[in-house]
Amino acid sequence: MRKTLAFLGVALALGLAQAPSPEALKGLGPEEALALAKRWREEGQRVVSYVTPEAFFFEFPDGRKAQVALKDRFLLAVAPYVSRTHPCQVHYFSSCTGELQEEVFLVRVLEGEKEVLKTQVKTGKDGFFELWLPRNRRYTLEIRFGNLVATGPVATFSQSPTCLTGFRLASR
Repeated sequence: MRKTLAFLGVALALGLAQAPSPEALKGLGPEEALALAKRWREEGQRVVSYVTPEAFFFEFPDGRKAQVALKDRFLLAVAPYVSRTHPCQVHYFSSCTGELQEEVFLVRVLEGEKEVLKTQVKTGKDGFFELWLPRNRRYTLEIRFGNLVATGPVATFSQSPTCLTGFRLASR
């Protein structure tokens, strides 16, 4: 009994025993909202979460809704693939799934000829990795996976997609 009570106390302190709610998002920035959306999905919570060019949106099982503004940056959710993908414009953290889960990629982002980002990323259990980029710009995205490469244009304007599922990896 004491161990159960001690566990419940720790769970409450960490917020693990609390059901997802709009209150959990109060005061969070975009990065924290992203982490929470991913955590709720992995936990199997029935929270619908998605990202538009302006904000994260959350819809809770009890009908309540909440949002967290993205502010001055744009979030791209990218699911590179080899053989299967799905068409998408708005990324739903609660349901979109990519083919290559928990894989490591080398990613480059170019603005014209200038390299603005070069990093190694790992897709999550959902098969996506995320990139935070400045708004209102056009880029070229290059993704490498072993000897496979995918390259294409991306944009961060108010009508741009937040879910990128068209980057097919192929030999070059």
